[in-house]
Amino acid sequence: AEAGMGIPTALSESGSSGKGVPFFDQPLRVIVDKQKHRLAVVSGSVILRNYEVGLGGDKTPEGNFIITDKVVNPNGHDNGEFGSRGLQLSDSNYAIHGTNEPESVGKDESLGCIRMSREDVEELFAMIPKGTKVVISKGVLPDKQLLPAKRFNPAAPYDQTNPHKVYHWLN
Repeated sequence: AEAGMGIPTALSESGSSGKGVPFFDQPLRVIVDKQKHRLAVVSGSVILRNYEVGLGGDKTPEGNFIITDKVVNPNGHDNGEFGSRGLQLSDSNYAIHGTNEPESVGKDESLGCIRMSREDVEELFAMIPKGTKVVISKGVLPDKQLLPAKRFNPAAPYDQTNPHKVYHWLN
């Protein structure tokens, strides 16, 4: 299927093409489109997920980043300002995280971080490893959300609560 701008999309509950071979063979990357308030998980030119996100307008930086830290229940809470999951963007005060203001998703209300709904950030957290490349740009993704009926949800994450670190993301 095509999803705007000629980018192929792929959705499968099994995560494969049915031939025992995954439908993607390139490393996973994250693309954030500031203009459309979208975050996509891609492999090469294939979009695996395309979520709606909250941003901070001009406060959300553009450029290339790496996921350098992943944490369950940032700062010891699953319902605080960073929600139940956080993914640190390189050496910055920015992160992709949940929110306790779900109505802000789709809007420019953050201090620059990328806000996601709880269900979306928990799936993203489960899908992508530390070291994943993140590109933040404008006008690069389709408008349509691309989400499967059945979410990717592996066994509960091992201890990733990191109680010895306090996160000071800009929210």
